[in-house]
Amino acid sequence: MTALRALLLINRQSRQGEANAQTARDALEALDVEVLLGDFEKPEDVSAEIDEYADDVDVIVLGGGDGTLNLAAEAVMRSDKPMAVLPLGTANDFARTLLIPNELEAACRNVVEGVTHRVDLGQCNDVYFVNVASIGLAVRACEYRSDVAKKWFGSLGYASNVFSAFRDTEPFDAEVRCGEERHQLHSIQLAIGNGRYFGGGLAVASDAALDDGRLDLYSLKPASLGKLVGMLPSLVRGPDRSVQGVQLLEGTEFHVSTGRPMSINTDGEILTETPATFRVLPGALAVKVPEEYIKRYGRDSARSPSAA
Repeated sequence: MTALRALLLINRQSRQGEANAQTARDALEALDVEVLLGDFEKPEDVSAEIDEYADDVDVIVLGGGDGTLNLAAEAVMRSDKPMAVLPLGTANDFARTLLIPNELEAACRNVVEGVTHRVDLGQCNDVYFVNVASIGLAVRACEYRSDVAKKWFGSLGYASNVFSAFRDTEPFDAEVRCGEERHQLHSIQLAIGNGRYFGGGLAVASDAALDDGRLDLYSLKPASLGKLVGMLPSLVRGPDRSVQGVQLLEGTEFHVSTGRPMSINTDGEILTETPATFRVLPGALAVKVPEEYIKRYGRDSARSPSAA
């Protein structure tokens, strides 16, 4: 039986990347995986590594956080090889959605034992996102992000950034077009989700999924800090239409315009701005997921091929 061949790409700048690179390689080789270790100096170079080596392997193993997955997504889609995730970042929201274990050796076992399942990818203008694209509060929180805080405080750093950014985020007006519908929104945070989680465990919508063929949009109306804190439980589980102060839409494509160009945060990366068109690319990525995910959430069996 031919050994599984894996391209292992570790973001050594992520919070746990450098310390776990050798551990991941050893764990995979112990599972009889033939490992090709990628070598890149900056996260932005990960796509070039995938383009260069994808034809030589069976699976692309990415170690890092959601930002690493964001930068790799287009190249993974081009390769049409399954992607396996080692959650070595701070929030790991993509892995959380797919029930991929946080423990490194268990995540490595998922590379071999996991089921290859196709999930959707979001596109915003000419950039891609796996989890969520945001305008407003999340952009300012990203600008305040401290690499030192991420290293020492993990996902708690996100909460600290949000509350710091709240003071300096101005409400804005946006027009959202979805098909024939037009919505005028007054917002402090507008999020368009492909997956369920972002920002270390906040949810876009209570029923959002990575393989439902749709985008979920929510707009958070301006409110006092106290009211925002009171809304946190609903934002963690995912808002629904019963939540006061939140407007929800769903669709396969949204066009968002604002009075002035505004930056857009895609999975923690600020790479584009409004006006913007957001669309979903159904089944664009093949990802290794635990069998538990298929049993609990598996949807269209035609998009859930057997393990590679």
